[in-house]
Amino acid sequence: MKAVALKWWISLAVIACIGLASGVAFAQNGQGLAAVGAISPANPFPRWYTDRSGLQLGQCLDTANPPDGCALIAAGGLPNPAAPVSFPGNFPGEFFYWRSTADIAGIGGNAANRARIVLSTQGGFGGPTLTPSDGAAAAGVFARSRIRVPAGLTPGATYTFTGPFGVRTLAADAAGTVNFTVDQGCIPTPGAVPPPCNFAAVLATTNVGPFLTWDPAVAPAPPAGFIGNPAVAHAVIGSPVASNFFRIEGADVGGPGVNLLETNQFLNVIGKLYVRPATTTSLTSTPNPSIVGQAVTLTATVTPAVADALVPGGTVAFRDGATVIGTATLVNGRATLVTSALAVGTHSLTVAYSGDLEFSASTSATVTQTVNLASTTTSLTSTPNPSAVGQAVTLRATVSPVAPATGVPTGSVTFRDGATSLGVVALVNGSASLTISTLAAGSHSLTAAYGGSPTFLASTSAAVTQTVNAAAPAPPPAAGAETVTIGRAERAGNQLRVEGTTSRLANGTFAASVEIHDGTIVGGACTGALITTTPVSGGSWAFRGTTTILGTSVCVKSAGGGVASRALQLK
Repeated sequence: MKAVALKWWISLAVIACIGLASGVAFAQNGQGLAAVGAISPANPFPRWYTDRSGLQLGQCLDTANPPDGCALIAAGGLPNPAAPVSFPGNFPGEFFYWRSTADIAGIGGNAANRARIVLSTQGGFGGPTLTPSDGAAAAGVFARSRIRVPAGLTPGATYTFTGPFGVRTLAADAAGTVNFTVDQGCIPTPGAVPPPCNFAAVLATTNVGPFLTWDPAVAPAPPAGFIGNPAVAHAVIGSPVASNFFRIEGADVGGPGVNLLETNQFLNVIGKLYVRPATTTSLTSTPNPSIVGQAVTLTATVTPAVADALVPGGTVAFRDGATVIGTATLVNGRATLVTSALAVGTHSLTVAYSGDLEFSASTSATVTQTVNLASTTTSLTSTPNPSAVGQAVTLRATVSPVAPATGVPTGSVTFRDGATSLGVVALVNGSASLTISTLAAGSHSLTAAYGGSPTFLASTSAAVTQTVNAAAPAPPPAAGAETVTIGRAERAGNQLRVEGTTSRLANGTFAASVEIHDGTIVGGACTGALITTTPVSGGSWAFRGTTTILGTSVCVKSAGGGVASRALQLK
């Protein structure tokens, strides 16, 4: 529309609202709008408005696709229709985010008499000229609901007007006309430049919401990127009260006896789908490679593909392959996720930006994260050290992860005496113990070897030197006391062979028998388990047979009181 027309409409709106206040009744059901965009870098108006259904419409300032799809040229609102729209030199005095009108002909029975409903969310300028020359500070956005019947109504009669956003009851004036306009938001009015517009003020409007669009069930479809074509009448959808029509009810509204006129055909359905600017999302991982259990920091950065004063907001989802491993909210275009849950191996990591009302979604390139096995250290202690032959010695191995790895290693430890395995024990809470009493007299080089696990590398302890002292020799027998000598002592599995002699007793005879026990002399006696009793003949005794006691030394006690012990030769 031309600027002069806008000025007249605004003035008329004020007059209509005041002059018809006593004859107006209405129930407005517009839901209002949901959100407003940031100010465009190209002009002083918001980039978009969104209704409560999620439909997001931008500034309809397109003159080419489709031809005059925003009705700017038809309205004569551009100083140079052939040139691109630019602020302030080639910019309309008013433009639409959304608009829809419907006409009903035949008011009062005369085909030339037409009623019109106008619904819109539009931008304009308040100030001396109501044009862009009033400056960026004069910009405002408002929602309009207008009903005009220029002629044909019965003077003083009351009529009910039903539109997509509610019902109004209006009285015709003395000339048989209705001129009614309600504007909500930052309403452009002539005069001094108004205070800066709060562009969110229009969100609470009851004049519109949601935006009406062409009915997709009715051909043709709207041009790509638009919700309708202003030059084509078409059925619409979107009324929150299921009244996707314009209706007038009242006595003889369509001529004698015709009390109702209605249309579901809407013209000037204007609205351009907002195309959110593209973004670029990048991902970094630190450190890379890492070791299992180590904290890895994933950092996502989202930037506009084309330079923009706005910074993308919203959330990102970090993925390992197809699995979401975490989400985070962007702060100044960046978001981080710290994870120590990545398993050993390679991981294809990406981050997906879900977009927001200002920017479109995007996904990063894949980052290959390598997670290696964690190194370990194994330590070994032996207690007691030194020890005596036959004494129980406890070996304890502890396996720990090497920083920055965390966690508790699992698996097993092999205890060795030199190259000989002493036993294999499973780790419990990172430790394993083995108790042995079979170490022969001498020096032993003991180690503990951790075999590793699916997440931890193997390691071997430093050698621990275990000193095993020989058993103290038995005290010499008292004068005349019996002595026992073990000449042979060996075991092969459960086959035991022990042979020896006893000395004569004081009376010149030999003891009748000897007892063979497991173990060594303790406190001058054989205290181990009894294996067998063997007779003495002429001072000699011998045992060859099986045993269930699989020890490593024997202690022989004579019936005459003598004792002796000896380590078994194991075969």
